[in-house]
Amino acid sequence: MTHKILITGANRGIGLEMSKQLGLQGYKVILGVRDLSKGQIALHELVQAGVTRSQLDLVQVDLQNPESLINAANYVEKEHPDLDILVNNAGIAADMQKTALDTPLSDYKETLDINFLGTLQVIQHFLPVIKQNKGKIVAITGPLTATTWYNPAAYRVSKIALNGLIQTLAVDVINKKLPISIFGIFPGGVSTDINGHRQGPYMKSVAEGARDIINIMLADKEQNGKIIGPNGNILSEIQD
Repeated sequence: MTHKILITGANRGIGLEMSKQLGLQGYKVILGVRDLSKGQIALHELVQAGVTRSQLDLVQVDLQNPESLINAANYVEKEHPDLDILVNNAGIAADMQKTALDTPLSDYKETLDINFLGTLQVIQHFLPVIKQNKGKIVAITGPLTATTWYNPAAYRVSKIALNGLIQTLAVDVINKKLPISIFGIFPGGVSTDINGHRQGPYMKSVAEGARDIINIMLADKEQNGKIIGPNGNILSEIQD
């Protein structure tokens, strides 16, 4: 099946790598980026990597700028009415080195504002076109539980909140009998610039992380309301 996919935060890290892998597989990809100049650089990188330029497009998606989200949704509705997969990848991490008790309130607020509320607004604005095409809304998220070896406080809290949001929205999908699915994917530890390219036995490369996300995202199975782990294992799902 041919998909058209919009990925937020697509100018670097997992978002950029997903765009490359999907483009090389023949899918059409819309890069959602906060800074259009950086988006242009990303487009050039993808073309240099072998992705056909006609398979790519670019739109500003700034999770802190509601007007940009409205404009992006309007643009996609006009230029890409066949969009059927939305990947919510954009986000911030705040200071991942501080302990939970030392993390300032401002860090918690900022990560929640972008990773949680910003993602919610993206979903709300793009829901009509995804619903029209009986598509998927995916959120790249984090684990449901804490670990003693890696505990980026503000980031983790925002992702736990995001997991709750995904499943709360997915309940509406069920109750309203909407022809879409909403689910989260936790790819495991991925070494990117957001975490300072952290290394360790539990960390994978960007290419590996993107590959795992794509395989889960494109799987032909019921996924609504599930938080899916790096090996396709179900970390959480809605209870009847």
